[in-house]
Amino acid sequence: MGKDNLGKHTDQNTSWDISGKGISNNYFYPIYGIILLIILFIIYIILKNPEEPVVMIRRFVGTCGYLTMFLAIITSEYMAKMKKVSGLSFIKAHHNLARVGILLILIHPLTFALEGRGIQILSPISQTNIFIALAGRPAFYLFLLTAGIALYRKRYKNWRKVHYLSYLAFLLVSTHALMIGDDFRLTIMRILAFSMAVTVIAIFIHKRLASRQKSTGQKRR
Repeated sequence: MGKDNLGKHTDQNTSWDISGKGISNNYFYPIYGIILLIILFIIYIILKNPEEPVVMIRRFVGTCGYLTMFLAIITSEYMAKMKKVSGLSFIKAHHNLARVGILLILIHPLTFALEGRGIQILSPISQTNIFIALAGRPAFYLFLLTAGIALYRKRYKNWRKVHYLSYLAFLLVSTHALMIGDDFRLTIMRILAFSMAVTVIAIFIHKRLASRQKSTGQKRR
């Protein structure tokens, strides 16, 4: 192959790669748009009922963290399909959503500490009669556990079994939001919380059934 032909061939490959990358990146734009709409919606709800700055920050990070963890769970369910459609790996998107979600739900209780309620607000133990209402506390540590086990998944053969606790954590957060969440007194937010909880339960059941079918198929071989 001559130098001229080789140069043309290289240029064609380069332009194809750039074009392909641009096309693939277009699949991220709807995700960015959804996240932006969610943030604007939360800000709108918070501004409808303005309070002290610290309280408004608590409401914002709490609600955003809750929704971000939901998106992290959703991406875990459809990562293979997303990669097949777009050609991009969505595992980084899943991990980044999980990191942001955990950071936000950490800031949420810390705002109480800023108001003088002390660091005990981070204790996973609460009175029995209000445990369910304060279920966000143990949920936070469950999220940390599942994130940690996923980070070191190469060292643990059965890491997925522990990682499934993230679904329980999300249901605990949903209970927490529905019982004492300031912004979840609104009908639309309650419907949203119930819908997300049902979706997470459905994803968990689907994953478990798929895992069992895979195990059964391997045993038959």
